[in-house]
Amino acid sequence: MIRSTILTLAAVLSLLSARTADAAASPVASPPMASDPALAPPLAAPLDTNPVASAVRTKLNSLPAEGSAQEIKERAVLSDFYAARRDAPIWLSEGGLTERGAALGAEILNAADWGLDPKDFDLPIIPPAAQLSSEKIGKADVEISLALLKYARYARGGRITDPAILLNSNLDRKPQLRDPEVVFREAVGSSDPAAYLRSLHPQQPQFEKLRQVYLANKDKPLGKKIQANMEEWRWMPDDLGQVHILANVPEYFVYLYKDGVPIHSERIVVGETGKQTTIFTRNLKTVVFKPMWRVPDSIKAHELGPNLRRGGSMFRQYDLELQTKDGQPLDYRSIDWSRANILDYEVVQPPGRKNVMGVVKFTFPSQHTIFMHDTIDKWMFGQKVRTLSHGCLRLRNPMKMAELVLQEDRGWDAAKVDATMETGPRNNEIVLEKRIPMHLVYFTAWVDDNGKLKTFNDIYGHEKRITQALAGEWDKIDIGRNHLAPVAGSGADDPSNFNPAPVARQQKRSKQPSTIIDMVGNALGGGF
Repeated sequence: MIRSTILTLAAVLSLLSARTADAAASPVASPPMASDPALAPPLAAPLDTNPVASAVRTKLNSLPAEGSAQEIKERAVLSDFYAARRDAPIWLSEGGLTERGAALGAEILNAADWGLDPKDFDLPIIPPAAQLSSEKIGKADVEISLALLKYARYARGGRITDPAILLNSNLDRKPQLRDPEVVFREAVGSSDPAAYLRSLHPQQPQFEKLRQVYLANKDKPLGKKIQANMEEWRWMPDDLGQVHILANVPEYFVYLYKDGVPIHSERIVVGETGKQTTIFTRNLKTVVFKPMWRVPDSIKAHELGPNLRRGGSMFRQYDLELQTKDGQPLDYRSIDWSRANILDYEVVQPPGRKNVMGVVKFTFPSQHTIFMHDTIDKWMFGQKVRTLSHGCLRLRNPMKMAELVLQEDRGWDAAKVDATMETGPRNNEIVLEKRIPMHLVYFTAWVDDNGKLKTFNDIYGHEKRITQALAGEWDKIDIGRNHLAPVAGSGADDPSNFNPAPVARQQKRSKQPSTIIDMVGNALGGGF
């Protein structure tokens, strides 16, 4: 009933009774949180004699104390805001919905056009003015305010409160939530609250392009795919960076953007389905020429540990070095590996022709220990499916990316970059001076500049998880293992630790020449 009432009122704006009732009230000075004088509360009688104000406070006091931190904060904001108005209603009067209340409600009911569900917002049923009691006015006014704040939370932050916990640990994204106090003050002070609600959605051009495709496919299978990608945009920061790198994992491509325009793109190799590339954002920290590789704990425990107990041939074959945790060199042959735990040591591979990082590495430090780096296995970039690494991004023609990044950061030309790589020291870290965000993203749908929709395979199942969550099918979601769980060292030569690599199988199918990296990949369970 509210839906037809709101839409009718919003369309024709026939709210003379509401305006009359508003005009009849005696205005007082605007409360601290309302910038529009028209929104000043009427001169209220003491709360115990004002039935509408009493109903507003009763509704506020009856709100549940439990909930998410954001929900609790929203309720506190409303309690304080109404108190500053002496609990006068905002969206209704004795004549029913005000013009602004009707416009706000109509926009919330239009949530489906933005990939949201209007039923999530629990708008109240508004009876005809003749049937409106003080109790109904107060209760409904607070319910509309609650719906507004919930809409704002979903519009900007999405409906999945913590993707890393609820969906998969490799989705290291956080909903981009706005301060509910700011949201409510701005919404109430806006001359067009409906337009204000629309402004809360992601303002990235790609989000609006996807939304237009979604509008044409809402009731088709493609609609769910687009909706999942729109949800992911609600997790992205407002400011992607004046210069930034965007690596779209399902597309196997990386892009360098400047002023919102891609100025360079290149193919990448990403993590196997069992050793996924994590989705997250960090600032680029260094460009490293002739890098050293520090072997991660998972490879040490599952592959190098068993090999050491068989004699340590891989140390000799791939020029690996053993160190203490504080970097002191050790002879791996002097340790009894039937008793020692490889996780108590560091294993590094110095720069050189066998180094799995190649000649250049890009770092963006995080708990995920993922880099973007070179590789001598260029044949991988010719494969259609490039889920071939341990999680790091392998980059075709990394020197071109290094040139462009250092040109933006340091003003270096290509000759300066090449000379630094050729003549500089080993493991030469060039620390970046400017903020260049590195966004590892998982968009399975993208609309190009010509308006053409491109879709990519859901290689890790994240799109499926998001779709299930949006449908409320939480019990069907395969969360998978926590990739950040501590790695346990193996005390025995357990064959189950060995995991034959897709790299080796792909190399065999493609009849590529066996390179040192192929052999490392085969022995260590995949590329890096």
